[in-house]
Amino acid sequence: MSVRVGGATVADEAIVSMVRGAVSGVPGARLDLPGRVSRVIPGRRGPVEWALKGQAITFDVDVCAAYGCVLPRLAASVRDAVAGHVGAMTGLDVRVVDVTVTGIDRSGPER
Repeated sequence: MSVRVGGATVADEAIVSMVRGAVSGVPGARLDLPGRVSRVIPGRRGPVEWALKGQAITFDVDVCAAYGCVLPRLAASVRDAVAGHVGAMTGLDVRVVDVTVTGIDRSGPER
């Protein structure tokens, strides 16, 4: 699926790249790798899915959280980052960003 924005077409990979960049700016969060959750939800192929209606876009984003992060706060930060980045880069109205924490990364130092 690609997104038509004004006179330009934005490819799927570009949308995912925008979301990946937004999430990477949130300390303690990263996009999760496709795993069990994406395999059991019909139609899910990866950690970022979206739907476009007119000039409004909605997202479902799966993230992995660093061990020790406060999950509701992390999800809110991811939601705000994705909405801000995608809205600024595309001019689309980002209506909803649903964030699911699908994993905890224990590879870093415990707090």
